Amino acid sequence: MNILFVCTGNTCRSPMAAGIFNKIIAEKKLRLSKINAQSAGIAADNVSGATKNAIIACEKINVDLKSHVSRSIFDVNPNDIDKFVVMTRIQREFLVSLGINSDKIYILGDEIPDPFGGDLKAYEDCRDRIEEAVKSLIKTWRLGEKDAKL
Repeated sequence: MNILFVCTGNTCRSPMAAGIFNKIIAEKKLRLSKINAQSAGIAADNVSGATKNAIIACEKINVDLKSHVSRSIFDVNPNDIDKFVVMTRIQREFLVSLGINSDKIYILGDEIPDPFGGDLKAYEDCRDRIEEAVKSLIKTWRLGEKDAKL
């Protein structure tokens, strides 16, 4: 299963979400070899790293974003992705406008506000919201069950 977390610039929310998702999958040993989570942004520049506060916030929960480089959604083959996870309804609508099947697109939690430009506390709050939403998503997708369809 190939999962793509999508936000705007791919420097905060989606790399944090992909990192947290991969950490939880690894810790719980939930079919790690068959699940690949990545991230991209709808306005990513393909050169920026994760923001300093995203790196610091994620280091505190043992998720390493230091080597992250932003990637544009336009550099992803949508046919290679099984599930798209966006941060907002607007991002969902954007992916649908690109021709991506709406059944493959999920909104993370109740939407995840962008912490870009905020202080470390804003990023930590965002990280915590993402972590809870990712745990819920894993449970909803039944990734820990033997009979889960991947």
